[in-house]
Amino acid sequence: MSKQLLPEKTVEELLQQVASLHEPTNTSPTPPSLIIVDRLESFLSGPGGSSQSGFHPGERSCAAHIAALLCDTAAFLTQVLEQRGSSSAPCRIIASFLSEVNAGGDPSGTDPILDVLDRYFQVRCTLDQDSALPFRYQVKGP
Repeated sequence: MSKQLLPEKTVEELLQQVASLHEPTNTSPTPPSLIIVDRLESFLSGPGGSSQSGFHPGERSCAAHIAALLCDTAAFLTQVLEQRGSSSAPCRIIASFLSEVNAGGDPSGTDPILDVLDRYFQVRCTLDQDSALPFRYQVKGP
């Protein structure tokens, strides 16, 4: 199992790093079977929080672009893993995202970014802090 921790700071750096996983030098000897993106919202936030939700105006498009590239890369790596007879296939994605809607305490609100991400990712696990329990979780997906 290979591990690589890279502190991307911008959307461009994240996209470049994920896209580079398609290059042969990054798939040998063993391609990754797990891609983790922590704090996805930090790649979507504008410097001044210029829009109503605190994200820049193209945040939904940017979220879709990132999610599509992640899904495409995971599919590509799954194919490489299967061709090599690896028991690690398929390649999976874990992305954390702190919703501003839920962070604001409005449980009835829906986050437009999560709506976009739901189109690309099959499963969503939501952690909520509850006054009676430390945390509760909900899994949404097939």
